[in-house]
Amino acid sequence: MHTPSSWGADPTAEQPPYTTVAREPDAATRPFTAVPLPRGQVPQQQSPARIGPYEVFQLLGEGGMGRVFLARSPGSRLVALKVIRPEYADAPNFRGRFRREAEAARSVSGFFTPPVLDADADAPQPWLATAYVPAPSLHDVVRGFGALPEPALRALGTGLAEALLAIHEAGIVHRDLKPGNVLIAEDGPRVIDFGISRAVDATQVTRTDAVMGTPGFMAPEQIVSSREAGPAADVFSLGCVLVFAATGQGPFGAGGTAEILYRAVHHPPRLDRVPPGLAPLIGACLDKDPVRRPPAASVLAALGAADPAALLTEGLRQDLARRAAHAAVLVTAPPVPMAPLSQPVAPAGPKGPSRRTFLWIAAGGTTAVAAGGAAALTEWRSRRGKDPARSGGGTSAGGGTGGGSGTTGLPEPKVPAGPKPRWTTPLKKLESGQLRLIGNTLVRWDTTHAIGYDTTTGKQRWTGSLRTPSEVTSAPKWLGVQGSTLFAEGWSGENGYLFGVDATGRQKFAYAVTRPGPDGQNAHFIHSVQSIVGSIAVLGTSGNDGYGVLAVDLGSGKALWSRRIRGSDFQAHVSGRLCFLQDNGTLRGLDLRSGTERWSVPDVIEPGAYPRLASDGTTLLVVSVKVQAFRASDGAKLWTAVNETTTISPSTVRGGRAYVFDGQDTVFALDMKSGEQTWHTASPLNLSTSGGAMSQGPVVSSSVVAIPTFATGEVPGFVVLRASDGKLLWAHQPGGSEAGRKDTWHLQTSGETLFAASETTLYAFRSTTS
Repeated sequence: MHTPSSWGADPTAEQPPYTTVAREPDAATRPFTAVPLPRGQVPQQQSPARIGPYEVFQLLGEGGMGRVFLARSPGSRLVALKVIRPEYADAPNFRGRFRREAEAARSVSGFFTPPVLDADADAPQPWLATAYVPAPSLHDVVRGFGALPEPALRALGTGLAEALLAIHEAGIVHRDLKPGNVLIAEDGPRVIDFGISRAVDATQVTRTDAVMGTPGFMAPEQIVSSREAGPAADVFSLGCVLVFAATGQGPFGAGGTAEILYRAVHHPPRLDRVPPGLAPLIGACLDKDPVRRPPAASVLAALGAADPAALLTEGLRQDLARRAAHAAVLVTAPPVPMAPLSQPVAPAGPKGPSRRTFLWIAAGGTTAVAAGGAAALTEWRSRRGKDPARSGGGTSAGGGTGGGSGTTGLPEPKVPAGPKPRWTTPLKKLESGQLRLIGNTLVRWDTTHAIGYDTTTGKQRWTGSLRTPSEVTSAPKWLGVQGSTLFAEGWSGENGYLFGVDATGRQKFAYAVTRPGPDGQNAHFIHSVQSIVGSIAVLGTSGNDGYGVLAVDLGSGKALWSRRIRGSDFQAHVSGRLCFLQDNGTLRGLDLRSGTERWSVPDVIEPGAYPRLASDGTTLLVVSVKVQAFRASDGAKLWTAVNETTTISPSTVRGGRAYVFDGQDTVFALDMKSGEQTWHTASPLNLSTSGGAMSQGPVVSSSVVAIPTFATGEVPGFVVLRASDGKLLWAHQPGGSEAGRKDTWHLQTSGETLFAASETTLYAFRSTTS
């Protein structure tokens, strides 16, 4: 199972569980986000609105084991519904193991574990329902409100220890206790995602060299052999979680998966920032020998009495109140009509709201809650024919200050078919392969492979290989394309190396750009090339002391400057003579060559929003749940547009316009100077936001805008709009062997040619604009 990478390599984030770490060089970092259920998606081959007896509201998250939905029982109880992936359900003996594990999980009765309510091992895709807890994860609490003081740590520790005690007494080992699997409710923590780990683990470990768990929170014995993970492994994970809660980082630092796992097995944990009163107990939990670790009952006794209220800050109380109001809306909302299986769910019409629009209002955030649940729905019903994103009305769909009337491209009822490809080329299977252009070469890569294809013929031109210095001890890892260079990184044990390859596949340089610190700390790992202009590249780095950005002159390999970052939620973008840095909500303008800060703007985004930056040299855009524009020279706020409650795609800037699309499948062309909408078009197909940190915004040429669509339902592939006015031109709908696949599509344009790569085939199309 591949785990998506992000620019932060943050193992504390809410990750897909049971990472096959032996096959994947990076820790997963992308946090789960709440997204609406796509139109036409049919969980378990049933209605898109129902799984078993449960009415589905919202996709809460997706990971290695399956998908988790927010749903409602026939008795109006909210549940978290985990639906198991088909590859597990089809494995021999899995359903029997799942049934036994689910029954054992139902016997767990601890206060700090949400009860398992129901399960069906015989469904086409087995599922398990637990009580829904409207609370943020520990990961989000620490990232959003800061590390916990000692009283809060004791309250957290007692809750986790009591939860593990209840789990272990039921004969279950959690195997994936981490900050993303701990919810912080008003009356204390809750441990989630227990109950089917052994069934999945027993299925996965039949694969060669597979090791299950989350890097940074796995016990040494779990890393060496997943079969050896017993209750003591959960105690080790408990110690790791407490270190994260106290410091904002796990006890074995950050970096690539291999480095984190090696430290967990061979290096002592870093406890220097843990409160002295808790360090001995946490150190005992993190003993390399499972026999010497205290059992959960001893941890609970050592922590003593603690007040759960110590966990609550004012910001967290407000967050919990919003979530509770959100849940109340869903509990009392009327049932939503379900579409027949033979057709996808249609957009809202005069007869009532579509499920997608209902979810956007009822489950999309605090706007409807603040308006008061049913009142918000009533107000929406009174306006449902006037949504400019769907009806071509004359106001800003986002409700921001930069909305103008513009024009609206209305999709035809049926999507026009695309032209025949100029050529096609079979592709080698890559793990989350990406696609970018370097001159007349299309480069496709993942962390371990890179391949160049000729843009004229589609023929393979080269396979990436590197000449590494003898001191480089680990296999180099491809980082991706920025500008005219394909980058890779390597590690020597002391120095971090940056490699560059040109359009012909020739290696351009190999520079040692990170070195050990003066206090003996290991050099930082290079985990991303954030941005490049001219000969200067800005890199994202991480090490035992946290995260950073580093500017490097690619002509000489000289490090120009470096800067520490407060956490994994950052991005750098360079344009002209400036480097723009988003550092956990604060926006900064830095001199590109010296790193000197010229200006800063605090509180640009909410913590954990993971924005993306774009610029035309004059205006800087910050895109998260809205598009914000700042003057590049001094950081002055210029305008806001497309202000919504769901994450917006990264922006593509071209020809004085910014192109984005939102979670409601509307594409916007915004004027860079004013923020007014030149046009907006409601796509008839679900638009894909997959791809993690490597995801692009719309792919834009002088004539067309192209966007991948969800690879589910009837029409996977991509849509093509006319750049001038947003008119829908055509869509590619795979046939033959690709028709039923769930591929992620990647697009690039060059002149009048649109290149598209599925997981198996590379295409070249003429991007027709008539």
